[in-house]
Amino acid sequence: MKKGHKTNLAILTGLLSACALGFGQIMENPAKPTALNAGRVLGLTELWRISDEGGEFYFKYPHYLEIAEDGSVFLADTEQFLKFSADGKFLANLYKKGQGPGEIGREFYYHLRGRDLFIQDLNSRRFWRADLDGRFQEPINVASKDNRGLVVGLFSDGFLFLKTSYPPPSERTGKLMEILYQVVLVGPDGSERREVATFRPKEFLGFNSGMSWDPSIMELSPDRTLLYAVHSRDYVVDVIDLASGAQVRSFKRNYPKVDHVDKEWEPDFGKRTGAPRIEFESDVVNLFPLEEGLWVVTSTEDKAKGRLIDVFDMDGRFVDSFYLGAGRTLMAVRPGFVICREQNEDETITIVKYKIDTNTP
Repeated sequence: MKKGHKTNLAILTGLLSACALGFGQIMENPAKPTALNAGRVLGLTELWRISDEGGEFYFKYPHYLEIAEDGSVFLADTEQFLKFSADGKFLANLYKKGQGPGEIGREFYYHLRGRDLFIQDLNSRRFWRADLDGRFQEPINVASKDNRGLVVGLFSDGFLFLKTSYPPPSERTGKLMEILYQVVLVGPDGSERREVATFRPKEFLGFNSGMSWDPSIMELSPDRTLLYAVHSRDYVVDVIDLASGAQVRSFKRNYPKVDHVDKEWEPDFGKRTGAPRIEFESDVVNLFPLEEGLWVVTSTEDKAKGRLIDVFDMDGRFVDSFYLGAGRTLMAVRPGFVICREQNEDETITIVKYKIDTNTP
């Protein structure tokens, strides 16, 4: 994740910062990065493409793609949990509907660690370990205690859970209110070892009504030492050291707001509940940490060039930006390649792996 002018594989995957900022210091970045060819459409060469034409599975809303150490690709979809080989060949649908051992409800998340697959069923609040072929290995009885929600990440000695605390119903009088988000480290035995980070995003809360407001985006660095987080509609990224729980840096950039287009239900909801109108999209849409920095997916999208992605180095300096290409949604980044979801003109969906062209002018 670097930026530069010419060949710069370092632009996208290299360039370490020369001097580090102090703990807690805010990096204020300008509107333009340092790379001379910033704002280009990223040059990509297709390596393989996955479609559902064979009828073995059907893409409805493919999301949450992860790559295992052996290169195999996992992908969640509506009542599907798909596994593909490193070269994009379909291997299996690991989804088994139900509430028994190894069976999954409609809403689920998963995480990879080595040769293990950890699955969290949000419907039944169950959590378990499986092998990479989806075979159930053991239940993990840590997910149903207190107000623990999503598993944020995995450690060798435990799990990162997100705990949420809402104001009591009597205080939900139709206004934006802070929600307490606590990221906590939980041991394999279910004991809560320590709090790692605290955030306070806002939601609109009324009597029997509610609407999300601030985004909640959290991603671990590849070495599992840092937590990158966005909990504001503005362009602010916080970086937390997982060992100490300290916020080691926070960085921003001067970013032009993108106007929000109301969804069909929003005007009526606002009239009924008094919810404020959303004027602008959240600046940050997603985060993709790499070993040398961070890719930030922004709310800026050009019809011809696609989504704008910013690149920051490890010190939070804005070093590059590029467009991903029309119709593409970034799903995974690794040194030298990306995997994208593509919406075609006929509304069919494909998953495509691309090599990054380091000679893009």
